[in-house]
Amino acid sequence: MIELPKEFISRVQSDDFISTELLFALQSPTPTSIRKHPNREVLFEKMESVPWSSFGHYLMDRPAFTYDPHFHAGAYYPQEAGSMYLEQVFKGLTLPENPIVLDLCAAPGGKSTLLASMLDHKGILIANEINRSRAHILSENMSKWGYENTFVCNNNPSEFSFLEGQIDVLVIDAPCSGEGMFRKDPNSRMEWSINNTQQCALRQTQILEDVWPLIKEGGYLIYSTCTFNSNENEAQISPFLNDNSARPVELIEFVGMKKDRIKCGYYFFPNQIKSEGFYIACIQKTRPSNYKVALNHPNLKVGRPSQIAQYLIGPSEIKYWQEEDKLFATTPFAFSFYSLIKRLKLLKKGIHVANFQKKGWTPAFDLVYSLNIKWNLPIKEVDLQTAILILNGQSQLWDAPPNYYIVTYKNQAISMIKQLGRRFNNLHPLHWRIRHLPK
Repeated sequence: MIELPKEFISRVQSDDFISTELLFALQSPTPTSIRKHPNREVLFEKMESVPWSSFGHYLMDRPAFTYDPHFHAGAYYPQEAGSMYLEQVFKGLTLPENPIVLDLCAAPGGKSTLLASMLDHKGILIANEINRSRAHILSENMSKWGYENTFVCNNNPSEFSFLEGQIDVLVIDAPCSGEGMFRKDPNSRMEWSINNTQQCALRQTQILEDVWPLIKEGGYLIYSTCTFNSNENEAQISPFLNDNSARPVELIEFVGMKKDRIKCGYYFFPNQIKSEGFYIACIQKTRPSNYKVALNHPNLKVGRPSQIAQYLIGPSEIKYWQEEDKLFATTPFAFSFYSLIKRLKLLKKGIHVANFQKKGWTPAFDLVYSLNIKWNLPIKEVDLQTAILILNGQSQLWDAPPNYYIVTYKNQAISMIKQLGRRFNNLHPLHWRIRHLPK
C-alpha cells in the first residue's frame, strides 16, 4: 500500500476540524455501492440501502461489473455513496416545471445519470465534459440511461457564456486534488502535493467566475468535490455568500455527515460515514442576471420520415428532427431550448433514432436503451455466455429471418444485431465493447 503523503498527514493533524481518525479510515477497505435505474430491474444479494438515496445500495463485495450484462444495459450505475446525496439536494430545490440543468464537469456520468432520473423527462439536462475522451464515456453512459431530454457536450466552461441567465441548476463537481479517493485509488496519493491543491483551487475559482453568470436569479449552484481541503471547498463558496450575491440553501442531514466550516455544506468523512470522501454545498443566487430568449429552429427539418413513422413507438408529443442523414428525438421543452445550445460541441442530442442509408432509414443504437422511444423490432433473448460474446463484439451463426434485432439478457436490452442469411452482424459500438473475455 502506498503511504499517505506526509504533508497531507501533517495538515490533518494540525486541523482541529478534521479528526485524525480519518488517517486510519483511509487505510481501511473501501465500500462498494451502486445506484439502480428507477425503471429497470437488477438484483444483487443481501443489499444494504444507502440512507440518502432512493435507489442506492451497498454491495457485500465488488463484482466484475465489466462482465455483467445488466451493467451494460444501464440497469444500474456504480457510484460512491456520498455522491448519491445529490438526490437529497436536488429534491430540496424550488424549481419550475421544466428546469434547465447544466452538469458542467460531468464525466463519467454518475451525477448526470442521477439528475436525469430526478428530472424524469422534465426540463433539459446538459451534461458537459471538457476532456474529449472522457466526454465520449459520458455520452455512452447517458445513452444507456435512456432519457430523451439529455444532451452531452465537450466544451470549456468559458464557452457557455451565451447561456447567461438561463440556468436553473448549475452542478459543478469540480476537478480537485482527490484526497477523498486516497482509499479507493492508492495511486492518487502519488499525484497529491501541496502545489497541486493550490493549482486545483485556482482552477476552481476560474471555473466559478466563468459560469456564475449563467445562473438565473433564484437559480442554484450545487458545488461538490472529493477532497477535504477547505481551500477547494468552503473557500470557493464563501465569496458568493460574503458579497450577498447568494444565500446558503439548507440541506437535510443524515447521521455521520459533518457541517462544513462556514455552516453551508457538508463533508462525508470515511471515518464517520460509509462513503469515500466527499464535500457538497448548495447556494441560491439572489442577484439579477441577464436573460437571453431562446431562438426558433429555422434550419431544422421537423417530424418523423413517413417511411418509418409506422415503426416508431413513443409518446405523441415527442419532437423528431433531422440533421443531415440522422434522425433525433427529444421532449417538446428540450427541443424548444435546442436552438440555443446547438452551437455547443454536442456528442449526444436527445435520442439518436435512425440513420439514412442507401436503402432507406435504419434504427440507431440509442434505441436499444431508450425508455420512451422504440422501433418495433423483434427480440433475441440470450444466455450469459452469448451476452458476453455479443458485448465483446463477436458475430455468430444464427438461423432467423433477416431483420434488426434487440438483444436482451434476462429481459434487459443490451445490444442490437442485424441478421443476414444464417449469420448476424454485431452492431455493438466499437468503443463500448468488452476488450477481454472473462477467464
